[in-house]
Amino acid sequence: MKTNILALVIGLWFLTVPSDLARPVFGQEPVAILDAPLTGHIHPSICRTDGGDLLVVYQGKNVLMCTRSTDRGDSWTKPEAIPSTAKRPQGIRESLQRSEVYPGTAGVLPDGRILVTWDFIADAKQDGGYYERVLLYTMSADDGRTWSDQQIIGPVDGKHLGAIRHNVLPWKDGRWLLPLRSGIPRLFDPKTRQLQDFPISSPGSDPGADPAFQQIIRTAKGTLLAMGRETLHSSDDGWTWTVVEGFPVPYDTQDQDFEGRYLTPLADGRVLVTWGVGHQNRGIRYNVSRDDGRTWDSDQTFVLLPEMDVMARYYSGRTVQIDEHHVGTVFMNRNGLYFVNWNLKSLADPELDRR
Repeated sequence: MKTNILALVIGLWFLTVPSDLARPVFGQEPVAILDAPLTGHIHPSICRTDGGDLLVVYQGKNVLMCTRSTDRGDSWTKPEAIPSTAKRPQGIRESLQRSEVYPGTAGVLPDGRILVTWDFIADAKQDGGYYERVLLYTMSADDGRTWSDQQIIGPVDGKHLGAIRHNVLPWKDGRWLLPLRSGIPRLFDPKTRQLQDFPISSPGSDPGADPAFQQIIRTAKGTLLAMGRETLHSSDDGWTWTVVEGFPVPYDTQDQDFEGRYLTPLADGRVLVTWGVGHQNRGIRYNVSRDDGRTWDSDQTFVLLPEMDVMARYYSGRTVQIDEHHVGTVFMNRNGLYFVNWNLKSLADPELDRR
């Protein structure tokens, strides 16, 4: 039944999209992780543990929730709260009663521990401010079954660092590279609690431009890609950067609708980007670079689930490689939280397809 439904969706897609996007997609019908109306900053994130489980972390009621799949996303456990995310951090004034747990990301460190980041946001507008956004993290050494006490990153010069939209990047000597939503990236040493600036720029870049990069990844070949107003490429650990020309998801200066983009490094050296378009987005768009993120071909974009409402921008989707042949994307809309698994055969080189 699932195969028939997916075939119908793909068939309708072929009738409604330009021919250069009409490429086969080897996927499954979406699986509901939460089948209920959703409101608020759900912001799901996903990671694959060293043991092969998939973990999705998202916002619950004043706490982050975690759900697990042991069968590559075909089914999901009943979500459980991450207890340390429900606590009010030290340093937030008790007078600030309006507050929110604001989700960040879930990722896997080189030693196998799971790292989850989030913000505790307290409304300070009554005091002439805006928000106090404390950046926090918790870790799990048993694949997300138990969690450490919360820890604070920062502040810097008396100011909190704010949100991390996309994953922390493990750095050499045990430090973490933090791609902050606002301001320059920073290196953080969890042992010493020290923070170090990590400015990123390219030749000819505007010195007055926003220095923030929403995501920084390391490809399977060791290259760094940084995605912000520009998408930049570095082959020397960030000492020098070049602009990636033709990146298929440019920064939208009018709507600033850029944080729905998500980079996924694949094990074979290719790089995948996932995104949506606008506030009324349908489907999930994918594009791939076959040369370590240096070049991209926008004509090779394809859309999965083109008839389905998908909240893009800050919300979703987030894509992770499951095994040698499959990736999966977690996404949401007003009706629930979903996961879709699809086959990397969809990324076959079109030149090879014609042979």
